[in-house]
Order: sequence, then structure tokens, then C-alpha cells
Amino acid sequence: MKFSFFFLILFAAGFCLTACKHPEIDGGATKKTFVLSDTMLKTIRIDTANLKPVQRELQLRGKVVRNNKMAHNTDVLIDVPAADLINVQTGDEAEIITDSLPEKVFYGKVENVSPSKDSSTGHLNILLTSPEAWLKPRMKTAVIVHCNDGNDMIAIPETAVIADHSKNFVLVFKDKYNIQVREVKTYTTTGDIIYILRGLNVGENVISAHQQQIYEALSDN
Repeated sequence: MKFSFFFLILFAAGFCLTACKHPEIDGGATKKTFVLSDTMLKTIRIDTANLKPVQRELQLRGKVVRNNKMAHNTDVLIDVPAADLINVQTGDEAEIITDSLPEKVFYGKVENVSPSKDSSTGHLNILLTSPEAWLKPRMKTAVIVHCNDGNDMIAIPETAVIADHSKNFVLVFKDKYNIQVREVKTYTTTGDIIYILRGLNVGENVISAHQQQIYEALSDN
């Protein structure tokens, strides 16, 4: 009786697994498939790969050079390597943190881009969006400038990429019966967006949340 009950449990477990993941013969090779349940379909997030200008984050050091709160004018001067100057344009957004107020982030835009006499560097002037009284001239700052690097690449949420064995993968979603593990080559990450060099096409859908279980079921790694 105990043996029969144990056999029944094993049979039921095997049946459930087969309903989700089963091998198919494709040209003499075993191919894994995964049928997504309706419950799982409601928990995952699906995003479409789009072509976008590549945004870079330049992390630089600068200092406050002028603060006129009455005139709504606060300038931050930044020294920038000449190689990065070509990517920065007037109007690029920036985030500023002072050494004396590390918990507060100030927001502004690039007002002026100019080369210096030293050809290896240039200067940026950042105009703060909302001038604050406690910003003082000569305060040292850390600045992040968001700029376009001149390239257009496929962009997807960073959470869509799964790192495994020194490689990067995404799950390409066509429908609940057709999900593919695809290796991709990444370029850079900015904020919550990652840019793809190759392995993914514009318009393809990727699973970008709660996909680890699906990946483990389909992956050969």
C-alpha cells in the first residue's frame, strides 16, 4: 500500500512537470519547450525592444562658481576630458551633489560647453533648475551629466538581461507556447536601460520581470 501511494505521487509530479516543460526532437537534437501558465502570464512583464539614442552618464567633478538666488541663477563649473566634450550639448540634464550636502541632489541643465586653453580638457557650465540659498561659491561637487553618445541601439529594461556563466541572455517572448533563450551582447547601461549590440531585433518582445524560473527551465547552462 505504501509503495503504491509513493508511486502515485511520483507519477503525479512527473505529469505536472510534463505539462509545463517537455523535450521535443528537432533534427535529432532534444529541444526544451516551456508552456507558460495563465497565472505566470499575469505575473511576468513583457517589454518591446526599441531603437533609441544611447544615453551616457558622465561622472565628473566640479565646483559652484556663482549663486544668485534672487536672479534664479546658480552656476556649477565642471572640468571635462576633451574626449567627452563632443558628446555633451547645451540642454543636457545634470545631477549635482555637493560634498557638504551629500544627502541632497540638485538638478540642472548644461548652459554652456567650451574648450579650455589646455586642449586635454574643457569646461561645462551647469545652470541649476531651482537655485538654493545654501549653495556657496567654491563648494566642491560631484556631477552626473546625461548625454547622447551619438549612436542608436536597441534598448530594453536592464532587468530583462540574465547574467549566467559570464554571458548575458534574454527570454524572447512570442506567445505562451513560444519562449526562446537568446544570448545577447550588451553595450552599456544607463539608469534602468541596457543597450544591446547584437542578439536582439527591434520589435521583439522580452520578459523583463519574474523570468528566472522560466530561464532555468529552458536553459542548458
